[in-house]
Amino acid sequence: MIKETMTKEQRVLAAINLEPYDRVPVAPHINLEYAFRFKGRPAADAYNLAVAGEGIQAMFDLYDSVGGWDACTLPTGSLPVTPHYILLLAIIYGNTMKYPGQDSRLDVNTSPQYAEREVMTVKDYDEIIEKGWHRFLEDNRERICGTFMGIPTTLSELPGYSQLLTGGYAANVVEWAKRGVPVMAGALLSDPEMILSLMRTAKEFTLDLYRRPDKVKKALDVMSKDITQGAIDSMLLAGPPPKRGIPGIMVSCERGGGTYYNLKTFEYFVWPYIKEEVEAWWKAGFVTTLHFDTDWIKNMPYLRELPRKSCIVELDSKTDMFKTKDILGDHLCLMGDVPASISAKGSVDDMEQYCAKLIEYVGKDTGLILSNGCAVPPDTKYENFKAMINSVKKYAPGRTKK
Repeated sequence: MIKETMTKEQRVLAAINLEPYDRVPVAPHINLEYAFRFKGRPAADAYNLAVAGEGIQAMFDLYDSVGGWDACTLPTGSLPVTPHYILLLAIIYGNTMKYPGQDSRLDVNTSPQYAEREVMTVKDYDEIIEKGWHRFLEDNRERICGTFMGIPTTLSELPGYSQLLTGGYAANVVEWAKRGVPVMAGALLSDPEMILSLMRTAKEFTLDLYRRPDKVKKALDVMSKDITQGAIDSMLLAGPPPKRGIPGIMVSCERGGGTYYNLKTFEYFVWPYIKEEVEAWWKAGFVTTLHFDTDWIKNMPYLRELPRKSCIVELDSKTDMFKTKDILGDHLCLMGDVPASISAKGSVDDMEQYCAKLIEYVGKDTGLILSNGCAVPPDTKYENFKAMINSVKKYAPGRTKK
């Protein structure tokens, strides 16, 4: 077993800041679905307001059962949010998703599924450009905002709900701190391109890029500024900004990478806004976790334009983690990327072998936070999850080649 000489927070900060660590930190990207499954309950309970609170204790029980981990990628159950931020969550999670336990077509032990539908019209681009993103949300909340976990959409209810969620976040951070575990991110949002894609649907938004590119570009310009400042305002609700550390801001970037668009499209409609947001958040004191679902390997060289140590690049096993290390290893921290297939269908030996490769090559010198590719699947085998958590204590970085 590797001798530990750092606290959990010191270890995670060393990885983020590309400094030597005593071992690779492990931080499962985990939500209440798997915590409930660990307790023998359906994953759907994570989306049932009547019992969802019990999932937080289930998460702590899981933590104790496997011997603990080094950090939480996100708090369980709540976030610091402004009223406008709540409306954004209602778009992303309320209008475009179907949830187990609420939709009869989904098994109670599955994860939520995207259900594409147009909640935004072509005319809405003009309104966003004219009014700004936040005013557009206010004026169109009943049409474009869905319901998710009790999120209200009337303006009078939003300030109280903001205080409730922010207070829950602060309490959660305290509970994790009692275990020496830092929460890596508070704010969770998507980049402007993905938000429009969700509102227009991937098909219609992609057509918009060709039929009305100038209008889309102007809307993205307006949205990015409001979204960037809105994330800062939300994080400041929970306290002063950190000193270049944690907590930070997590951005889900799924639909802008090489799986969806060529590099010319990426350079015009996606990259300027990711870059603008990261630089603004870095200036404000926040590290950004770029949650890259789908394959982004063609896009990785662009990330070298970002300030060194300003990001955690979180991959979901579709992007080659080893090639990404070669591209970004001396510039940004990497996080991931145990495949869902190994977690749910593999053996303990499969898990240990894959984690060992990640630790020994991607974790060489510094710059790796071991985690899952995206979130822990609800059907993950307990013994595989425990093997992933404990692998960092068995395998040292830098011993073998890729």
